[in-house]
Amino acid sequence: MKTYLCIDPGASGGWVYKYPGAIPLSGNIDTIGEVMLPADCTVVIENVPPFVGRFIPSSAAFKLGYSFGWLVGYFRHYKVVLVRPQEWQKTLALGTTATLAGKAWKGKLKQEAQRRYPSNKITLKTADAFCLLAHAEQHNL
Repeated sequence: MKTYLCIDPGASGGWVYKYPGAIPLSGNIDTIGEVMLPADCTVVIENVPPFVGRFIPSSAAFKLGYSFGWLVGYFRHYKVVLVRPQEWQKTLALGTTATLAGKAWKGKLKQEAQRRYPSNKITLKTADAFCLLAHAEQHNL
């Protein structure tokens, strides 16, 4: 088994740290600097899209891109794997964002993460990171 740190870089994103044989630890994105990682940890970061949609303000897209770039740079000494949202969502087999939108979709992701990691308290902020972890473990990234 591998050690993973999975990160959703969004402003309301979160992280999950999974060490082999242990219950995952998680937190909000603003506490990511407090995580101490072993040298062989794989850092899995959701790869942000270059175009987020016409209903997303450019200021929000800029903040997302800034956060993403900061995280990739911060963890540059580790193996960093970038995963597109479509990739990890396909692993979950829950459909697509076209079938549900906004809070309903996030709620579905949270339920799936809670089903896969019942010992953890999953929040809307950490749900995507737990889903990234499920993808990383299933595909042995």
